[in-house]
Amino acid sequence: MRLTPLPTLRGLSRTCSLGAVALALTACGGGDGAAVVVLAPVAAATTMQGTVAVGAPMLNAVVTVKDAHGTTVSAPVAADGSYSGLSLAGLVAPFSLQACGQVDGSYACFYSVVGQGGVANVTPLTNATVALAMGADPAALFAAGGASAPPSAADLALQADKLRAALGDLLAKAGVGTADFATAPFSADRTGMDKVLDAARVSTGSDGSNTFVQVEGRIGSGNALLNHDTASGALAAGTGLDVDLRGISHIFVDGLSYAVSAADPATCASRMAGANIFDARFVLDLDEGVSVDRTAAPAALCQFMSQQGLLGGVFANPTLKDCDFTTDPAAKLCVVGFNIVHGEARFEGAELAVVLRTGAEWKLLGRDSNYDVHVGAATQRTVRVDAPAGATEAAPRYTRALQFDITGTDGISDTAVRAARVYQRNLDGSGWEATPLASLVLTDACIAQRSGSKARLSIVGSQSCGSNWFSLGDSGDMAGASERGDELIDNFYRRGRKVRVDLYDNVAFAGTPASLVKRVDGVPPKFAALATFPWLELDAASRVALAAYDGTATTLAFAWAANSTVSGHDMSLCFADGCSGNRNSRVEVVLGRSSATLTLEPQPANPAAMRRLNVYGRDHDQAGISTTYVSCGGAPRCF
Repeated sequence: MRLTPLPTLRGLSRTCSLGAVALALTACGGGDGAAVVVLAPVAAATTMQGTVAVGAPMLNAVVTVKDAHGTTVSAPVAADGSYSGLSLAGLVAPFSLQACGQVDGSYACFYSVVGQGGVANVTPLTNATVALAMGADPAALFAAGGASAPPSAADLALQADKLRAALGDLLAKAGVGTADFATAPFSADRTGMDKVLDAARVSTGSDGSNTFVQVEGRIGSGNALLNHDTASGALAAGTGLDVDLRGISHIFVDGLSYAVSAADPATCASRMAGANIFDARFVLDLDEGVSVDRTAAPAALCQFMSQQGLLGGVFANPTLKDCDFTTDPAAKLCVVGFNIVHGEARFEGAELAVVLRTGAEWKLLGRDSNYDVHVGAATQRTVRVDAPAGATEAAPRYTRALQFDITGTDGISDTAVRAARVYQRNLDGSGWEATPLASLVLTDACIAQRSGSKARLSIVGSQSCGSNWFSLGDSGDMAGASERGDELIDNFYRRGRKVRVDLYDNVAFAGTPASLVKRVDGVPPKFAALATFPWLELDAASRVALAAYDGTATTLAFAWAANSTVSGHDMSLCFADGCSGNRNSRVEVVLGRSSATLTLEPQPANPAAMRRLNVYGRDHDQAGISTTYVSCGGAPRCF
């Protein structure tokens, strides 16, 4: 399982003007003794309400409002994404909003700015509007010290208009063509504005000096790239926005979440089976070589969730990752990402395909194809915490890569994957480059080494079996490598983040391949942006504790500065020259927290041995973000 508009004034002559703060007007057209029309002042809204949604409501979210003087107030967000009754008493407009909560396997924050009380939404579209207007990360609005003022209403309006132009077809088809992203009321029910959030993936990025926004079609097609000054591209809805998506929520809310809220596996399975949510062709791989069909799925899924401590929890944040409404006219297919959460227990980053067949309702399909292909991205920073003065290792080292995780076979199964080629979009986005971005194979030698686990294809030329990381250049590479990586990253922003993966049943890449189109989960930062990227920054006490650790059995607590871009996921420590067996300790990080504690077994005494503490997280786009903190007892060279 990859498991009320303000009252309007009528009857005034067109030559009259109405000031925004006027309380009385002299009637137009009169001579001496003209009547005076006295208008009662319109009271400013003293409360705030709205919707927080990112294609699905955030889980356990909190919305915080900050006024012009830096005063803040907060309120919880309900499970349906709504909040209300947030008092603005004593606060001064304009208002900046931050909404933080769990979504798509990470703890994320999104932003918005409004000029008055009343409705104030927080969505990826409001976040993008603020990012474009500021030309910077909107998180600066809530940074320590509150130095960043919100952008002007005029600049916000200008940038919102640019976004509306890029999304024009989607907005029109959804019936919200002129709606204000921040202040128009809507519900997170997969209709109206919420349907637009389903149909478009909105991301922000930086080249080190400028912030930009990318908008891609999940339903329909197209790619748009915008910054503060320019915009190019547009999205097309096609017939995708005519499809009713509400049945997808039924599957996850009324079916899966209701089932997993049960106290025992039997009740869970009974609820899940009774919800009638499984397609006749449902199939899902739960573990190495274990597949279940729709008959076995309720019991198997509920047993799995019981073993993971997830019964009593919820299927959270069912967000559309991608949809295909064109390949099969009789079956519309979407892949939905979600998390299963029960208190601090969680199963993150899961995916399930759902299908809408002609004349039927949305149902769970399980896996979206017979092939196990996943394309991701990762960025790593390595920091030496005890480097002697002047050592070359005193400067951080950066590495970026794409991961092409493709499960192969030994030729026995019907998929029989032994090789693959991966292609980027061409310049105008209409097709694919002629030269592959990467090639991968599964050799006989690597099949022999797999020891019962799934065999995975390796990048051609790699030195180890299953090595599927495609380098985008790092600090230690030869001249030009990082620039080539930046060029590939630019291509993903300008041409869209999808790749075509051609799969072959032989290592000679011969014959007609099976082709899949997959979206890259996240894109690494450009090289110039790495130095200022919001890494999970270990605090001073934690660095000292790592450097001083002598290998004895102990418990060590580590903490890092929280940020709104990268959410901590897990932490591990490797001692000496290995990261296996008893030498490796790992713990998951509770979403939203910026600390974790490791319980360490005794290790061989060696003050100069390498200690590597890896703090791993994910950003809003699900790219992996790691910082590895290294200590070698003050030795001149460590790595």
